[in-house]
Amino acid sequence: MKSRVIVVGLVEKDGKFLVGRKPPGVGPYPDTWHIPGGGMNLGEESIEEALRREMREETTLEITDITPVGFDEDKSLDKKGEPVHYIFLKFKAKYLSGEAKAGDDLKTLKWVSKDELLRLDVNEPTQKFLKQAGIE
Repeated sequence: MKSRVIVVGLVEKDGKFLVGRKPPGVGPYPDTWHIPGGGMNLGEESIEEALRREMREETTLEITDITPVGFDEDKSLDKKGEPVHYIFLKFKAKYLSGEAKAGDDLKTLKWVSKDELLRLDVNEPTQKFLKQAGIE
């Protein structure tokens, strides 16, 4: 089984948080709400560079005030249906600039309040992230 290191960032803007929904049938974690992020290019970029790049690719946003939250792991099928061991590096960040537009891995993006966030159908890694980040 291969492993992938994933950086994810809970971005806050004016008291709301950015989440993205995966399309149905596209793994990992299809048709659920996610905290935006993606895979690191190990050996080519720092963790912070990877998080900033993934935010630009997945949301078109620039972020600031990056704060580590923790880490976690999970096993799931990737886009090709192959099992993968995911290692998640989790961060909080503040919105700096840009207009949120969904990238290639997400169907839609939206800004939600804390209450809305807690009611969404999020995947298990996102549920764990929210608890680690004190969003309960």
